[in-house]
Amino acid sequence: MKMIKWFLATFLGLVLILVTFVIIDIRTFYPLLTAEDPSPQAFQTPPGVSIDLRSDIVFLTASEMAHKIREKELTAVEVVEAHLSHIYAFNPLVNAVVTIDAEVALKRAKEADMALNQGKLWGPLHGVPFTVKDHLATKSIRTSSGFGPLKDVVPDYDATVVARLKEAGAILLGKTNLPTLGACCGTTNLIFGTTNNPWDLSRTVGGSSGGSAAALATGMTPIEVGSDIGGSIRIPAHYNGIFGMKPTEHLISFHGGLSPGIEKLIPKMQEVQTFRHLVHLGPMARSIEDLQLLLEILTGPDPNDVSTVDMPLVFPNRKPHHQLRIAWTKNLPVNHWGQRTDKISLSSSKVIKNFIQKLIEEKITVQEKKFTPEYIQKAWGVFDELYSMEYDFYFPVLFRIQAKLLGNPFSVVPYSYEKYQYILTERDQTISIMEKVFENYDALLLPVTLGSAYKHVESKYENGMLLNFMEPVKIDGEIIENIAVDTFYTNLFNLMGNPVIVIPIGYTESGLPVGIQVVGRRWSDAKLLIVAKQLFEVAGDFRHPPGFMN
Repeated sequence: MKMIKWFLATFLGLVLILVTFVIIDIRTFYPLLTAEDPSPQAFQTPPGVSIDLRSDIVFLTASEMAHKIREKELTAVEVVEAHLSHIYAFNPLVNAVVTIDAEVALKRAKEADMALNQGKLWGPLHGVPFTVKDHLATKSIRTSSGFGPLKDVVPDYDATVVARLKEAGAILLGKTNLPTLGACCGTTNLIFGTTNNPWDLSRTVGGSSGGSAAALATGMTPIEVGSDIGGSIRIPAHYNGIFGMKPTEHLISFHGGLSPGIEKLIPKMQEVQTFRHLVHLGPMARSIEDLQLLLEILTGPDPNDVSTVDMPLVFPNRKPHHQLRIAWTKNLPVNHWGQRTDKISLSSSKVIKNFIQKLIEEKITVQEKKFTPEYIQKAWGVFDELYSMEYDFYFPVLFRIQAKLLGNPFSVVPYSYEKYQYILTERDQTISIMEKVFENYDALLLPVTLGSAYKHVESKYENGMLLNFMEPVKIDGEIIENIAVDTFYTNLFNLMGNPVIVIPIGYTESGLPVGIQVVGRRWSDAKLLIVAKQLFEVAGDFRHPPGFMN
């Protein structure tokens, strides 16, 4: 009898402790669970503004703009005014830019011209305008992260990447759209609405740096900085026909890149930082030359983000084409559920095959590389478990238990130091296998997504959070969830930390752009830029979307 009483008392005590922890956990997350839907406040072109379209200016690369400003062929004021006019004229169609700081940008442009007339050069981007994704901190400019409770946040500091662009002489124009808190998939939120693909306004721009890519493609900005935790730079670059780079993990500081103000909604974030892996910031542009220029500006150690590695960029000489060795994989054999996912749309496959054939005709060695299902499935498992340990950490335990019970095998419950070390060890093992590929090859090529940009899916929200990552998309008649369509080929390189560059390589018969991932060895970012440029010059295809030039 005593034993039964002791057992019951112990059991009830444990239940009480568990309930207490769950209540505390939920209360710390309560502001997100009760977020109200904000009133839409999408950017509107101011009435009565003067619009003077200058395609001859806005479709220059950033490097070309900087050169013309230095040589006084253009003034910074002309360049900024041209971009503002382009935004005023075309943003209502695309909805890529969500906040404009026109008055300050024009003031800064006048100062740039005055400085140049006095023989003062601010840096390699003197007078060149830029925009950044709306979850990067920008001093005195709203940073909403597309999330209702943060819609009025105005940081008192710049993210390191923003500060470095300003130090290089660039002029901040404003912010670009993203899905709520950078979530998958597409680019839409309840504050600013949906960003449309400039190649077909009825289609997605991808996410989460979708506003960034659309603004670049349409000439609203020459420079962007996106973030990438599972393809958020590469997917929009591919869907919008521009260039994007996810650098090696920790090469660029992430300080100021995590939705300023979110820590006040989730107090746990003020106490502990768990985002150690997977997430990257990187440049987006309309040329590889601009990616190289931006990478040189953005890299370097940062006392505000001590995980940033001080890795000098050394750009090697080009190899002759016949000495380049490129690995190529047509598909990855399984997804993280163990299902076969080896179907790329026929229209995209045609463009990719044409690209590969052009490389071969130029005497570049291109060899198919196959990865075993066991390796890919293990890598997917490690990605999901690491994501759960580091990014679901702030969610209430009850939510994580629910995810586990609903069939997500990679939702880690409970957390433990031992489990975390096993995950990191398995991550190292997957990295080692991938690194061996680059002992024999200069780069690895593979698709970005399962197809070109698809039609907008229905946006679904709960407590202000976007929940549209399981929507059906048709690939050659087969229904596939949009998260699989978007991220199947991209996530693994967030896990492994490799640098990846997306270059545009052609267009489907319906006129939609197709890009390809060019993957390199970790810390070989400079070499990868040189190789990617060679491949693009041989077989790439970059165009401006029709309808956005005067």
